[in-house]
Amino acid sequence: MTEQGNIQYNTKGEKPLKGYQIVRVRNIAQSKEVLDNFKNAVLTILKNKTLSDEDPKWEQLLPQGIVNKIKQLDDNDKKYDEFLYSVNSSIDDYQRLRDWEWYSSIEVEKGFDIIVKGKFNSWKFINFIHCQNVPLDNIRIIDADKQEFYELKTIKDYTSYKILN
Repeated sequence: MTEQGNIQYNTKGEKPLKGYQIVRVRNIAQSKEVLDNFKNAVLTILKNKTLSDEDPKWEQLLPQGIVNKIKQLDDNDKKYDEFLYSVNSSIDDYQRLRDWEWYSSIEVEKGFDIIVKGKFNSWKFINFIHCQNVPLDNIRIIDADKQEFYELKTIKDYTSYKILN
């Protein structure tokens, strides 16, 4: 199955035999919306591979639940919370630096898991989840092969002082 097919149809937490990581998000009330926005963002990026990261069309193509929140962030937010990026910077990273492929996801009460083949590179790709008012304390990256859990830390998580509409 293609990656687009995996995003749409592998929704029971299916796992490859090896070489995968789990992006685990917990304790958020709006988890279905956050997961759907992230899925739609990845699908949009996959469908528009030839569109330049600088093209202003991205702001219309990507889920507005992500774009509108990123627009509310100022330079200080991005200075102290290193997991925040502009839409164009995030698109550039997805197009150039991605070492992972979506394998499956699963919704749980107040959360979800995304299973990816490869290494998620959380410092680059967590933006589209984190910008949706998801505190970094509620996100873990689990390397299944090494059985290691990675916590995400920054100078100051913007969700500790600001909620985006």
